[in-house]
Amino acid sequence: MSNQLPNATASRAGRLLYIEDNPVNILVVEELVKSRPALTLVCEIDGTSGLARARSMRPDLILLDMQLPDFDGYEVLARLRADPDAGVAANAMQEDKRRAEAAGFLAYWTKPIDFKVFLRGLHEFFEALPRS
Repeated sequence: MSNQLPNATASRAGRLLYIEDNPVNILVVEELVKSRPALTLVCEIDGTSGLARARSMRPDLILLDMQLPDFDGYEVLARLRADPDAGVAANAMQEDKRRAEAAGFLAYWTKPIDFKVFLRGLHEFFEALPRS
């Protein structure tokens, strides 16, 4: 994998939903996504509001914290199973990573966020979407 970041202007348009209760993590992701001007980011702070937003927004990608104040990321994924939305887990323990992948999460990024891995992952995901 290259050490260079993808060209921000090459990024396809898309909608992201970030379900996260930690304001510092939200701020970091907001700043990273600003470098991808074609992407729109909406944040929710718990599973309940995240589920409601996911159903109304129909995001292209959901970034999902595994430890939310009302219920965990696995419950969020279980409740979204009927929808064609994607989930991305963020928890650093290997057994949690295996469990997340087995549960159907598309990718697994850990915190603290590796900026290059995060931005490259966003680029690869949105470039793989079918053109409308």
